[in-house]
Amino acid sequence: MGWMKQLPTWMTGVVMAVMFAVMWFALGFITTPELHLGPRALISAFTGALFGTGMGFWLGRQRRGFGQLARRPEFGKAVRRGAVPADADPAEWRRALQHLQKQYRPLRWLAPALYLPMTALSIWLAVTGEPMFWVGAGFMFTIFVITTVSTPRVLRKTTTMLAEVDRRDTAHLTR
Repeated sequence: MGWMKQLPTWMTGVVMAVMFAVMWFALGFITTPELHLGPRALISAFTGALFGTGMGFWLGRQRRGFGQLARRPEFGKAVRRGAVPADADPAEWRRALQHLQKQYRPLRWLAPALYLPMTALSIWLAVTGEPMFWVGAGFMFTIFVITTVSTPRVLRKTTTMLAEVDRRDTAHLTR
């Protein structure tokens, strides 16, 4: 959802709130089929508003840490490629890359510590109760695999990119 990076933070929070409320409303038909449409819509709107507000504050904090660079599509593309563009501002790129590293470093231990127990809990709940928890187990395990694979890759690329930014900054200062 790269288009959401271009939106103001408050608008991103609203979009996330609406998406979450719609998802919560739809899942309500499976999890609580006895609930009528009015109460289900009210609960979904409230839950979406809470989620959107929380995510809006968190996203605003993240965006301030990255600076304006992370809002531009070329930042994400550069990180995926692991190459700093030729016209990059060293100070701006250093700030964004260091913030990205700070965000990803804890995921090395946090992903297994969080997602594996959540996967085990979902499997246990699926076996002892509702089969719907198999969806949760699959989701948690998928997020675990994605995070476990992508975190070392992002950390390697940002380290390489920071070295390149430092090299360019040093070369620029010695001229």
